[in-house]
Amino acid sequence: MQKQVSTLKAPSELFDPELPTAKELMAAICCVATQYALKPTHELAILASDLAKKLTAPEYAETKLIEDIAERLVKQWTRIVSEYDSDNWMLASHGTLQ
Repeated sequence: MQKQVSTLKAPSELFDPELPTAKELMAAICCVATQYALKPTHELAILASDLAKKLTAPEYAETKLIEDIAERLVKQWTRIVSEYDSDNWMLASHGTLQ
């Protein structure tokens, strides 16, 4: 069941009309995560983190499961992005994605 965005109510700033459903947004996150797994870069980590944050928009909260997954993805990708900025960054043993 897909939630309809009311035309009377402005969508949240996290909502992406190019990815109108949680299913489509999750597919985008999976594609970016696959690319990151093949060739990790800071830019891909930032993109995945941004997509995960979008998943927290109320328009995507179709189920409690999606809400929980969104929270976990935000935490994981935020941690990965912050590892790039830290002095202790070690890509070879990336425990966050394991």
